[in-house]
Amino acid sequence: MEYITGDLISLMNFLVPGFVATFLFYYPLTSFPKKSAFEMIVMALICTTFINIITVPWYWLVGMAKARWVSFAWLELFGREAWSFLFSVPIGLLLAYWQNNDSLYKLFRKFKITQKSSYPSEWYGTFTETVFYVVLHLNDGRRIMGWPREWPTHPKNGHFVLEDASWLKKSKETPLDRVTKILIDAANVSMVEFLKPSPQGD
Repeated sequence: MEYITGDLISLMNFLVPGFVATFLFYYPLTSFPKKSAFEMIVMALICTTFINIITVPWYWLVGMAKARWVSFAWLELFGREAWSFLFSVPIGLLLAYWQNNDSLYKLFRKFKITQKSSYPSEWYGTFTETVFYVVLHLNDGRRIMGWPREWPTHPKNGHFVLEDASWLKKSKETPLDRVTKILIDAANVSMVEFLKPSPQGD
């Protein structure tokens, strides 16, 4: 039992950098649905592999620098495990950046590798890529137009935060001049229209 416990602790220590990168990716920085424990462990293992690919040559270069050129006393405080942990933070941030900006998938689409985007859903991707006024069609038949300052990650959960809002009734627009922001429950929205930007000068 002690042998199994020791192996488990060693495995967890090995995966700590991957867990740090995975945590940064899934929790504070992206809107992806949270995965199961097994999927998180697999993701952590993949991240740990990439971190080690970077850490091993870096640690070797640090050793070369200490041995041949100059001595950095503070480098003595960092072992390979510590460097792995330090690299896990920028790798987690980089993964979150790629996912939030669709930058890596844009490159893949350019070379016909995939037609998918990095966004968690079409809903999220459309709001991220389209920044202009929207018209929300409510379940009771009313329509409201405004600038989407914030929007829900999922279609049925959360609220829209609209600025410069106006109620629309047929061809009549009624601005909410005394309202700074208005919250609309996403569960009460049946359809969203994304308006085209007005030509300059109109």
